[in-house]
Amino acid sequence: MKIAYLFIAAAMLASAAPGLPARSDADQYTAKADTPTALVAAAVIPPDQVRNEFATTLVPRYYVLEVAVYPQNGANFDITPLDFGLRLDGRLIRPADPRTIAAQNQKRGRARSKDVLLYPTVGVSTGSWGAGTNVGLGVGMGGGAPGPASTDQDRRVMQSELEDRALMDRTSAKPVAGYLYFPVGDAKSSNAELIYQYDGGEVKLPLILPKQK
Repeated sequence: MKIAYLFIAAAMLASAAPGLPARSDADQYTAKADTPTALVAAAVIPPDQVRNEFATTLVPRYYVLEVAVYPQNGANFDITPLDFGLRLDGRLIRPADPRTIAAQNQKRGRARSKDVLLYPTVGVSTGSWGAGTNVGLGVGMGGGAPGPASTDQDRRVMQSELEDRALMDRTSAKPVAGYLYFPVGDAKSSNAELIYQYDGGEVKLPLILPKQK
């Protein structure tokens, strides 16, 4: 049964490119800014929505931002997550990649109780972008079994789930969007700026971060 779940999840994830559909209008995002070759827009995903969309634990260690890029004049635009940073509390924080987040969650999982059994599940989640496939982690009791999110299989499932919605390296002449995961932790201020850096300059998108619960 576990193997069947993994095959189903892999097939669903492989059927679509990583990321999210960009919203039809950049004005639907909280903030936007123009660069010489593209318009960049962003919105903070509320913690409750993050919990609904992801089985992987992100709150309260990470803030999830939906970022969209609208290339101008039909020209190809190179997108890479490391061109983005979140300026907060005097720091410029780069987004964490899904592989790192999954590995850190696995490490914490190994330190937790050994009496919970994890197994991959596939379901449907909803967000501001619509409905989508959710590759999750089911929980059941199993004496002496690995703790939650502690096995290599769990790590791979978490990584796939995060990559499925992430803004990834790509080149596109069409609008693209996806999530960036910022390892903020305990923020002192709710006022933040998403910084996008490009050859010759940078733009700033002011954002208000909600309280992590």
